[in-house]
Amino acid sequence: MTGVLGIHHVTAIASDPQKNLDFYVGLLGLRLVKRTVNFDDPETYHLYFGDEVGTPGSIMTFFPWPGARSGRQGTGQVAVTAFAVLPRALGFWVERFVRHGVTFEGPTRQVISFKDHDGLMLQLVGHAGAEARPAWGEAPGIPREHAIHGFHGVTIWAEHGDDTERVLVDTLGFRPVSEDGTTRRFAVGDGGPGAIVDVRSVGGFVRGAGGAGTVHHVAWRVPDDAAQLGMRERVTLAGLEPTPVIDRNYFHSVYFREPGGVLFELATDPPGFAIDEPVARLGERLMLPRQYEAHRAEIEAILPPIHLPVPAPTATLITSATGPEDVSGDALGFIHRYVPPAAGAELASSTTLLLLHGTGGDEEDLIPLGRALLPGAGLLGPRGKVLERGAPRFFRRIAEGVFDQEDLARRTEELAQFIEAAAKTYDLDLKGIVAVGFSNGANIAGSLLLRRPGLVRGAVLLSPMVPFEPDPLPDLTGTSVFIGAGRADSMAPPAQAEHLADLLRRAGAAVTVHWEPGGHAVTEGEVDAARQWLWQTVVERPQERRMPIAKEN
Repeated sequence: MTGVLGIHHVTAIASDPQKNLDFYVGLLGLRLVKRTVNFDDPETYHLYFGDEVGTPGSIMTFFPWPGARSGRQGTGQVAVTAFAVLPRALGFWVERFVRHGVTFEGPTRQVISFKDHDGLMLQLVGHAGAEARPAWGEAPGIPREHAIHGFHGVTIWAEHGDDTERVLVDTLGFRPVSEDGTTRRFAVGDGGPGAIVDVRSVGGFVRGAGGAGTVHHVAWRVPDDAAQLGMRERVTLAGLEPTPVIDRNYFHSVYFREPGGVLFELATDPPGFAIDEPVARLGERLMLPRQYEAHRAEIEAILPPIHLPVPAPTATLITSATGPEDVSGDALGFIHRYVPPAAGAELASSTTLLLLHGTGGDEEDLIPLGRALLPGAGLLGPRGKVLERGAPRFFRRIAEGVFDQEDLARRTEELAQFIEAAAKTYDLDLKGIVAVGFSNGANIAGSLLLRRPGLVRGAVLLSPMVPFEPDPLPDLTGTSVFIGAGRADSMAPPAQAEHLADLLRRAGAAVTVHWEPGGHAVTEGEVDAARQWLWQTVVERPQERRMPIAKEN
């Protein structure tokens, strides 16, 4: 009996669209083949990831709703989505996940299990048959031989799998191939990657709830419109009430819900993602359904800005500059997060805050602080590459308050190269970059000021210490520094803040010191003072200097 050809795509729900793009393009190395909008909610992105052209069977798609509540995996859902890789690639992925701080299990029986940033359950499955399927080989930092080759399969969680299995076999044309405990495997065609679905009966388990980190639906491949109409008729005869055929621009769709509660889709292979963009430029521009094109300006103003990770030429440049052992090719040498400036924030948008976390933080840690300090500014947060008992730092220390000076010098230069590369990649004005650091982040920011004078416009140093004493002093004329310190800080004693302020002033910097009565923490009073300082010193004053002087009549 002729049936579906396998998996066409899997669509899931995400929260932050930039984090979604960073994970699936930056970490997993899929290609963004289309950025468009939800047909039913044009104020929401619909992002498609896959191989070079978005071959059916490679396409993972997302509706990213910023601020979406987390969903709950349970029965009536596709709970696990598995990607296919070559068996020899599993070691590469273990190392990559360790490097990027991704928690995972395995490999067990050629399977690595992990979750994305929203909690969506994923797997990488090593299978020799993956080689027969295409892969996107241009992802920075991921050699083609280790790349993802589309889907391996999906796992459905069902209260009782019998009714779901009956639809798979009798209506869609799958065949049973194996059984392992409460999980039964079904396949179509050659039964290789992209043609597999597991049904796990988990009676008594909680019912799934939609939200970020859950699958919205799974689509099955049909070769063309005629085959789709034939399959729709079979679905109707099975009493499953399919929708009419819906034109989704890049394929045609029919939806129905199987008895266990999972939303199924029948999707045609053609016309594909190159009908409105050349293959070389896929995913670069927002493509709108025809009915929304007249509203492009309003839609683009509402959608949050997103950007692709680092292009391959930049990654190559950084690798040659610093050595492959120090480089995550898709991250300019550092795992990092970049938030573009907000549209309409004319003054603040010319400034980029370089956010440098304290011990144990990461690239996300100071994003809220950056938004509080200068709403609308661009935000660039790298993650420190030194681990101290598993906690990220920017440089090593020998003991509390005793810095490894050799490592500090090397890591400062790495950070400087990251800033220069990020400026090229994200088209940032170096004259508008202001470092914002707390504790360990403030210390490497201080080292950056002293070792690379003029690289950043200024700095907000919260709970800092003197990183080292340069001889001779650099020339910091034109550099502005805000120091926030606590009178009762035992980790960064007040004398250290005073000494650092004196050192920077002697080097020519304009230094403002704000004192708080407490200890080693970022306080509301400190944030308010730093916010005012940033506006007056970094944002408004340069604007005033550019204002033309009115002539008297």
